[in-house]
Amino acid sequence: MTSLQFLWVVAVAQGVLLVALIILIILNRWFRVRRSARLQPRRQELNAVMQRWAMGQASAAEVERALARLPVPLAIDALVTSSARVPGERWQDLSRVLANQWWTRVVRTNNRSARWWKRLECARFLSVAATPHDIGRVLRLLRDHHPAVQIAAATTLERLTSPVLVTAALDRLPLLGPTVQAYYASALKRARPAVVRHLQQLLRRPEDPRLPRLIEFAGRLEHADLREPFTALATHRDPEVRSQVARALGKYPHAESIAALRLLAQDRVWAVRAQVVRSLGMIADPATVPLVRDALRDGEWWVRLRAGLALTRFGAAGRNVLLAVEVGAHPPSRDMARLVLGLTPQALAEYAA
Repeated sequence: MTSLQFLWVVAVAQGVLLVALIILIILNRWFRVRRSARLQPRRQELNAVMQRWAMGQASAAEVERALARLPVPLAIDALVTSSARVPGERWQDLSRVLANQWWTRVVRTNNRSARWWKRLECARFLSVAATPHDIGRVLRLLRDHHPAVQIAAATTLERLTSPVLVTAALDRLPLLGPTVQAYYASALKRARPAVVRHLQQLLRRPEDPRLPRLIEFAGRLEHADLREPFTALATHRDPEVRSQVARALGKYPHAESIAALRLLAQDRVWAVRAQVVRSLGMIADPATVPLVRDALRDGEWWVRLRAGLALTRFGAAGRNVLLAVEVGAHPPSRDMARLVLGLTPQALAEYAA
């Protein structure tokens, strides 16, 4: 076989494979459209039943029968979609009805599946239909290594409040990424009393290596009872802890918060000082304007930037300080004031966040 013949064979083979791929895509699309059309009446029936159930005109058993007529993934999607529109007490009734159905038992066993999407399916189902008997399954899903499963499992805590689950979720916090932490904070707000109590205990352990991440998470909750533990950690020897404390205190406009921030403003680590002036700007106490103004003379550029942005939050008083510094004798402060005064309102809102 010559090289030209070989190339022709390769070209023909590739052409056949390309045609086969196109046919496969068309057939797949055709099957999906047919399947969707076949299931559309069942979806409409389920939507109608869910609407009547939400208004108290249908029973949970009717909803279960409509769900059972759909494939499991579609049934779970329908449950999750409807969860925000129906009060929680009605979901408890539906959860009890669903607990005894064969397809829900199969979904529950997927918490041990080797496939992460099966575990995700289980977590999504439990997020709307978990019962106290599912605590062990939710614990396993909270400890899952896949972020999507972790987020879905955290949502379960909105409906299934348990000190055991709250403790497990908080113990996992230092191992989670920022995005998952944000979802955890949103989900745990429903179980806030138990969360706050456990966090107060954890924040009393100054030697705990997880402390920076715990403070970061606790700051997201913005609970008044957490202010005192934060201020107590303002003198911690770990600069990352002090930085997280300085950042969190900006959400607590209180005299003790300001006192702790005044102390932290003298910190030798510039990252801590930057968070201090940011928090002072969030609190916007007029008495702290001189402190923020002095930060404009800091030797670190990032601290000066944070100070300039913070002054914009003080209204006219802060703007007057920036205007005065703009014509002052200190070049770094003058340059920063010009930079901040030249920003648009949209840019200020973005940078000051």
